[in-house]
Amino acid sequence: MRESYRIDSVAQGFADEFLRASLTRQRATLAAACAAGLINAGVVEPVASKVLELIRSGCSGTDALRKELDEMVAQYDEEYFSRSEDVGRVDAAAMVKFSKARAFSALSYALGEGDDWLEALYEAVSTMDEQKPMVERLRALLLA
Repeated sequence: MRESYRIDSVAQGFADEFLRASLTRQRATLAAACAAGLINAGVVEPVASKVLELIRSGCSGTDALRKELDEMVAQYDEEYFSRSEDVGRVDAAAMVKFSKARAFSALSYALGEGDDWLEALYEAVSTMDEQKPMVERLRALLLA
């Protein structure tokens, strides 16, 4: 039995399509997903642009860079939970924090390899309210 990937919860079979694609198509799809996630989340931190360029160029990041991204994830996740607890629900301000955490998480995973890329796709898609249309655009890019 094959491994289960979270991206398949949004679009069944997408993980298999991704894994069968060429490395060039995988990397282009990964970069597009991360870029869309950053835009959707409104991320403006310079480290995000730096990492996106690394992903696009096929380079990997250092452990220190990945640690910095993971710290951003933790910071925005904490702000998301704090905001949700303070107002007693998940409001728009909390969702902004959630989306930023997911966007930074996508970048961190994208600096990895193998299954990490599938997690990066899921995290990037998770920045969106409507996830299926984004996955369909990514599928079209992947299969182009």
